[in-house]
Amino acid sequence: MIRGWRHFRSALPSLLALLLAACSSSPVLDNPAIRQQIIETALGQLGRPYVYGGRDPSGFDCSGLVQYAYGEAGVIAPRDTRSQREAGRRIDFDQAQPGDLLFYRFEQSGGLHVGLYLGDGRMIHAPASGRQVSLVAVEMPVWKRRYLETIRLLR
Repeated sequence: MIRGWRHFRSALPSLLALLLAACSSSPVLDNPAIRQQIIETALGQLGRPYVYGGRDPSGFDCSGLVQYAYGEAGVIAPRDTRSQREAGRRIDFDQAQPGDLLFYRFEQSGGLHVGLYLGDGRMIHAPASGRQVSLVAVEMPVWKRRYLETIRLLR
């Protein structure tokens, strides 16, 4: 019994740190300043190369760009597209605001793709290997055909 208590006591600081980290990852309230910072950070990455698994200015994949832009605004976002999709709440596209996430499915790979909505029918995304972070019009047929849903991470 005493031995068990010693192990617990030595692990207590680590457990407290985990609990505090969990509390700090609570949803961030939606506000225009945070949305603006997310968008400005993402726009600052235009032209950066696509790198599979990339999540910093040396190169991004689609979900890495989202995680980086949110993180620079102080918002913890999941790392992969599936988790990003599940972390937020679904909204109608006509309710989308800058910083909301747009999800697409590409049949060739079967994978999800995510971009950050900028407003005015545009999004910024990290498209694919050999390409760069870029802006696109979401009304283009290639995007309309593959659109799945809009997700809001901010509460």
